[in-house]
Amino acid sequence: MATLSEITEGHSKRISQITKIREDRLRDARDARDRDLRALPAAVPLFAAFDEQIAEAHDRQLATDAKAGTARANALTEVSDTLADALAEAHRVRQEADLAAFAKRKKAEEDAEREFLLAIGAGASQPTSTQAQRIRAQKLENAKKEFDAALLASQEQFRKAVDAALVAESRGSRDAGRSFNAAAKANEASVNAARAAAEQTLNKALAALPEAAAEFAEFRTKTAEIVAEFKRAESEAFERFHKEMKALKG
Repeated sequence: MATLSEITEGHSKRISQITKIREDRLRDARDARDRDLRALPAAVPLFAAFDEQIAEAHDRQLATDAKAGTARANALTEVSDTLADALAEAHRVRQEADLAAFAKRKKAEEDAEREFLLAIGAGASQPTSTQAQRIRAQKLENAKKEFDAALLASQEQFRKAVDAALVAESRGSRDAGRSFNAAAKANEASVNAARAAAEQTLNKALAALPEAAAEFAEFRTKTAEIVAEFKRAESEAFERFHKEMKALKG
C-alpha cells in the first residue's frame, strides 16, 4: 500500500499535469485566435500597439535582469575577495605562531644545554653529571611538549579561522543568489502584469471590431470546453486522492 507521502506526491503531480495541459491548450487556442485576427486589416494597428508594449516590457525585463546579474557578480566577487583575504590572514597568523613556537623551543633547548654545561663545569658542589643530564633531558622534554602543544593550538586556530571564512563565503554566496532570484522573480511578475494589462486592452479593442465577432465567439466556445474538461479532470483527481486517503486510514 502506498504511503501518505507517496499519495500526496502522486496527487500533486497529477494536479500539476492537469493544470499544465489546461494552460497549454488555452495558450494554443489564444494563439490560433490571434493568428486569424492579425489577418484582419482593422486589427493590424491594434496588434502593432500590443507588440510594441510587449517589446518594451521585454526590454525592461532584460535591462533589470542585467542589473541584477551585475549586482550578483559584484557581490560574488566581493565574497571571493573576502575569502581570499581571510585565508591569507589565517595562514599568516599560523605561520607567525609556528615560528614563535620554533623560536621558543630553540631558546629552551639552548638554555637547557647551557645550564647543563655550567652544571658539569661547576664542580662537585653542584649536581652530578647524571643529575645534570636528567635535568637537561626533563627540560628538553618539557620544551618539546610545549612546542607540540603550541603547534596543535596554532593548527586548531587556523582550522577555525578557515571554517569561519568558508561559512562566511557560503553565506555571502547564498545571499547574493537569493537577492538575484528575488529581483528576477519580482521582475518576472512585473512583466507578466504588464503583459496581462496589454492583453486585456488588446482583447477589449478586438472585441469591439464587428469583423472579429465570429472569431471571438469560436474562441469563447473553445476556452469554455477546455475549462470544463479541466474541472472534470481535476474533480476526478481529487476523488482519487480522497479514495486513496480513505483506504490508507482504513
